[in-house]
Amino acid sequence: MKCLAIDTSTDFLSLAIHDGERHHVFHEQVGQKHAERTLPEIRRLLDTAGIGLDALDAIVFGQGPGSFTGVRIACGIAQGLAFASDLPVIGIPTLDAVAVQAPPGRVWVCLDARMQQVYAASYDTRSWRRDAAIEVGAAAEIDAPAGEEWFGAGDGFALYGESLNLRLAGRLTAVDATLRPHALALLQLAATDRYPQRHPRDAELLYIRNKVALTSLEQQARRQC
Repeated sequence: MKCLAIDTSTDFLSLAIHDGERHHVFHEQVGQKHAERTLPEIRRLLDTAGIGLDALDAIVFGQGPGSFTGVRIACGIAQGLAFASDLPVIGIPTLDAVAVQAPPGRVWVCLDARMQQVYAASYDTRSWRRDAAIEVGAAAEIDAPAGEEWFGAGDGFALYGESLNLRLAGRLTAVDATLRPHALALLQLAATDRYPQRHPRDAELLYIRNKVALTSLEQQARRQC
């Protein structure tokens, strides 16, 4: 399946195109410049691949959770390009895109949700099963999965590794805190046909929580703790 994948849920801009034979990738830390960098980089990838949008079968995007503004940018661009080229869109949760990059087995994905919280979900990647819905909560309080021999994945472990390891009571066998949503992982998951193709008007975002920032009073209270 020929697809363009877009993820802007973190401070990285991650893009990939599969032209039917090869992958063409742009994955770079851009800070908060997703809005100005995404379309030019997509154009460069299309030129490199030697195809136009009309040659694609679908546009894939990381639907969240993640940066509130970032996930909206990816969804909005995916919708606009899909409308213009009469293509369907495929939304894929960002934690799924991290889990699929981990070694086969039990994987606990924890991504930084800011406000001293993490987005978390557990998977068995051998059968590709997410054990429950994606959760959000404080790293020291988030529900830990049952069972032994878990692989920890995601930048939540870089920020809150001690708390998360305590939640699993030493049942983490290894951790890769560098794993983050990647456009190549989105393409890999889209190719499984587990994620529905939708008309661009029906594209959905996955926020998990409605509150996206602490008030100044809440920030002050946390600093005093």
